[in-house]
Amino acid sequence: MGQLFSSGKKAHARCDRCGDKIKYQDLKKEWTGLKVCKTCLDPKTALEFPTNFPVDPEALRDPRPDTDTEANHGYVNIVNNIGTGFKVNQLTIELGTVTVTVT
Repeated sequence: MGQLFSSGKKAHARCDRCGDKIKYQDLKKEWTGLKVCKTCLDPKTALEFPTNFPVDPEALRDPRPDTDTEANHGYVNIVNNIGTGFKVNQLTIELGTVTVTVT
């Protein structure tokens, strides 16, 4: 079986960027996929397309759940004497309402 394509020694083609007629073998394939002449060739530079992106850490490996109770679901224990004449054993706090009982 012979060659699938001809060598193109005498063939001419047009530059995809400027449209000039040049020899087919003088066309260069650019990183954009265009076949261009030597004057139109725009090489890919490392500054335009960096290959090593720094990775920002966004998640923890094996995270632990938050066990703190929310402000409106917890209890506040006060064991010291406050003032004179009464003692608070337990104070229940709800978000939005305040209840104070003095005996």
